[in-house]
Amino acid sequence: KNRLMMLDIVNQNNWKRPIYFTGGSFGEDDYLWMKDYLQLDGMCFKLVPIKTPAESPSPMKMGQIDSEKMYNIVMKWDWGNSESDKIYHDPETRRNSITYRTNLSRLMNQLIAEGKIDKAKNIINLAMTKMPLDKFGYYSLVEPFAGGYYKVGETAKAHDLLNKLVQKYKEELNYYATLSPSDQTDLAIDIITDIERYRSLLQVMQENKDTAFYEKHKVTFNTYVNVFERFGREKE
Repeated sequence: KNRLMMLDIVNQNNWKRPIYFTGGSFGEDDYLWMKDYLQLDGMCFKLVPIKTPAESPSPMKMGQIDSEKMYNIVMKWDWGNSESDKIYHDPETRRNSITYRTNLSRLMNQLIAEGKIDKAKNIINLAMTKMPLDKFGYYSLVEPFAGGYYKVGETAKAHDLLNKLVQKYKEELNYYATLSPSDQTDLAIDIITDIERYRSLLQVMQENKDTAFYEKHKVTFNTYVNVFERFGREKE
């Protein structure tokens, strides 16, 4: 009944007032089966009369982006104490960074695609400053910004970020290496996930033709594949 009422509102609205959907849930019915007609405006989706089929089944790729509009919205966000060293970043706060980082990386990529390099740099800086790596975790969601640094010509910053991310995975794998074989087996999914996320950082280096940096990291990466060879991961 509620969905029929919403469909009637859309039918009668005639685009006179904007209709928004909050992010967070990704069921077809949550968007009235109109997921191909969305525009990401910061942290919510606006219903628009423009068809934008999803590039993949991933809910993180829903909707088109008006880069200027979203940029102006994002740059006005109030981040509170998010970057503070004086507060405890609780699990829910850290978990919320998933959507923030994903949406900012989508905006970053759109700005780069449109040649708006300075604005893309601002978005990367915003993401890295307001959601510090050591405070928020979820390292795989920081990876796109390393690629972004390469694409905006800031290779030194890409190296710095990639080194920090590599170190995070090395620390976790070093811990797993101290465990007994049976304990490692119990944690096989976690170990394999960390190895593959570590590998994905090397792939960022490769994709951006940073060959020397890749070759340097490849040697260390392969030693970890050797340590956990019974899990059957391929070397680079």
